[in-house]
Amino acid sequence: MDCKLSGNFIQHLDITLFPGEEFFAQKGALICLEAGLRKEVGLNGSGLKRILKAKLSGESLFVIRLYNDCGVPRKAVIGSSCGLLPVKIESETLLCHSGVFVASDSRMEISSKISFRGFMGGMGLFLQKISGNGTVYLDTKDEPLVLDLRPGERVELDENHIIALRGIDESRMSANVSADNFFGGEGFSMLCVTGPGRVYLSPGSLLTTEE
Repeated sequence: MDCKLSGNFIQHLDITLFPGEEFFAQKGALICLEAGLRKEVGLNGSGLKRILKAKLSGESLFVIRLYNDCGVPRKAVIGSSCGLLPVKIESETLLCHSGVFVASDSRMEISSKISFRGFMGGMGLFLQKISGNGTVYLDTKDEPLVLDLRPGERVELDENHIIALRGIDESRMSANVSADNFFGGEGFSMLCVTGPGRVYLSPGSLLTTEE
């Protein structure tokens, strides 16, 4: 499989699938595909509980599976609202802003996580949880920022710019509630996270993903 990000102001993903390979995309992300690629639309998970969790996380009830069952490479193009952030995960889980999942090169489990600390920090009660092995492509407004936190290092984050948290569980999340945040345009609270771990941030607000 060959995946390449293209574009400047608005990015898209050029995908070449070789025989027998598959790719998954969120409903509405597919721009075009060559003849010979099979397109299947299925439920975003198996079992009613998992499907409902995917919906609560901001994703569609359906996911698109592209599969190359012909003898030669075939291409497809996946789009985004602005930019795409590739994140490779190996048997791990990302905690994400609701609705940021766009596509992946393998089947991922997408569900929701109730996070009271995230809620108090302004990120919302339901966070998106993405688990699996492979590369996921997440929505971002412009080129993403990446913060690598050392053990004990603490940062405050505006919830509308958080794409994903990696290696940071809820026990290391807290809310900084302050009138200064409100008058500074950040809302009453900001989310505080403590390392070690990695934080992916979008320069532009992700608020418009919650539709």
